[in-house]
Amino acid sequence: MRTAKRSLVLFLVVMFIGLFAVSGFCNDDLYRSKTESHSMMHKLGRGLVNVLTGWMELPKNIAVEWKKTDPFTGVVMGSVKGLGWTWGRTLSGAYDVVTFPLPVPENYEPLMEPEFILPEIWGAEFPHYDEPL
Repeated sequence: MRTAKRSLVLFLVVMFIGLFAVSGFCNDDLYRSKTESHSMMHKLGRGLVNVLTGWMELPKNIAVEWKKTDPFTGVVMGSVKGLGWTWGRTLSGAYDVVTFPLPVPENYEPLMEPEFILPEIWGAEFPHYDEPL
């Protein structure tokens, strides 16, 4: 049983490393970024990120509501909104992971906007070397 757990952990580590390696190579060429396989891998990556970071909606919404109102109301309303967004983001991420080979919704579009919880970090495109700065 212990060997099975270690094998599973090793397999998951290798899959994550492979996923990040593939996504780095796909951004080197403009042609590859428009292929269906790139869209599938982007959907899989988006799903994994949203499953793993969906919980971050809770503190994010508390902070947003806290800034809009007073601290007590911010914590209460932010917690309510944050729990809803946490479930939504986590479930949409799980949906993306399960259905990544299928172009559903059309053209592998995200179910939620923004497609990542922190779009300035995970949503930014890598710059291409042939583009002027």
